Amino acid sequence: MTGTARHRLAVLWRTLLYALLVLSPIIVREITGGGYGSDCVAGAGLVLGMTGFAVLALQPLFSSRFRWVERPFGLDRLLRVHRVTGVIGALFVTAHPVLLALGRNNRELLLSLDLPWHLMAAKLTLAVLVFFGIAALFHSRLRLPFQWWFRGHSLLTPVILAGIFMHSYAASVRYQPAAFRVLWFILLGAGAFSYLHLTVYRRFGGRLRPWKVTGVSRIGRDVWDISMEPPRGRRGFDYLPGQFLFVTLLRARGLPTEEHPFTISSSPAQKGYVSISPKESGDFTATVGKTEAGDGAVVMAPYGRFTYLLGNEPSRIVFMAGGIGITPFMSMLRYMRDTGDRRKVLLLYGCRTEQDLVFRDELERMSGPEGAPELEMVPVLSSPGDDWTGETGYVDGEKIDRLVGDPAGSSFYICGPPPMMAMVHGILRERNVDERSIHMERFSL
Repeated sequence: MTGTARHRLAVLWRTLLYALLVLSPIIVREITGGGYGSDCVAGAGLVLGMTGFAVLALQPLFSSRFRWVERPFGLDRLLRVHRVTGVIGALFVTAHPVLLALGRNNRELLLSLDLPWHLMAAKLTLAVLVFFGIAALFHSRLRLPFQWWFRGHSLLTPVILAGIFMHSYAASVRYQPAAFRVLWFILLGAGAFSYLHLTVYRRFGGRLRPWKVTGVSRIGRDVWDISMEPPRGRRGFDYLPGQFLFVTLLRARGLPTEEHPFTISSSPAQKGYVSISPKESGDFTATVGKTEAGDGAVVMAPYGRFTYLLGNEPSRIVFMAGGIGITPFMSMLRYMRDTGDRRKVLLLYGCRTEQDLVFRDELERMSGPEGAPELEMVPVLSSPGDDWTGETGYVDGEKIDRLVGDPAGSSFYICGPPPMMAMVHGILRERNVDERSIHMERFSL
């Protein structure tokens, strides 16, 4: 079986397992002879309520960073699925009381505040869930600080799961056969274990034996290189070029301590340390230059599938970078150099000015006639100076046609600002490039 076939099989059977778990309340209820009543509307409400609980209980599984779960999909894709399934679960749970009230002609279920405790708990949980969903969908538009949203997400997740579980168990589940009651605890346990694995074991445990920052240097106008090594006696981790990590810098001096994802820019062939190359932008990254050698760091890695090593063997690789999107390509190119891999690579590197061309000197050295890989680098500047003689503008269709030529047999890797990636992807699809030959790093929390 080829690597691609094994990957597809891994994706398929994990997807089927998830679908089975989501549908397990309906399956077990059918097997144990449970009914839904005579009214089909109220029955639909029961089905949506059970399924919605299963979906929400399994939500922490997507963000738990279990390697077994993440590896076939890539964490960036899993988190996009996490957002979609969260909305679906919230809609199912919200529809549950509405359909019950309609089917049973009982408006008091929705309007009254004089109800048994488990129904009032359900109303409170539903209000929290609606608030949570609005914040999840619109936190960027509402300009909520990311860490407010992140901490709220961490705090409200167990509140919502506990509220839904207590309501459902008190209202119905405790009257069901033992198999159904056991399933309810299994679903809650899966969510609780996944949540605690990340928030307690991985994050808190990492603070007990942190990595150490060994070097901090400015490599561009607002870009820094930070090297870290594992604690003494610990080997570190193996990773593929292009993967990313989560890091929490443990710095005193009143600096923020927040977890953020960064692409690994070092080569996997260089053992004993990893490097990241963050750009100053938000509240946290504006302080990366104040990091000092000797500071601690909680590192969780590696994640992602954005690497040429997991693709087919094309005749040529085309890297398309926008700004600091160059970092995963630096890891890949350094690995090719360190392993003597002389495959053909074209790098189209879009930036505003010459000062924004991070790693320029190193890339030009790699582009030498005897170097590995066989790299051709083409910088493209959107705001060049008067003495710039290279490509100008953007990585658009005209440049792709002229610089890439016939795209057949090439694999394309794109990383940069979302508008740039969307534009380049559209151009490639217009040129009939197969979707399987286009790889993009789309990561957002």
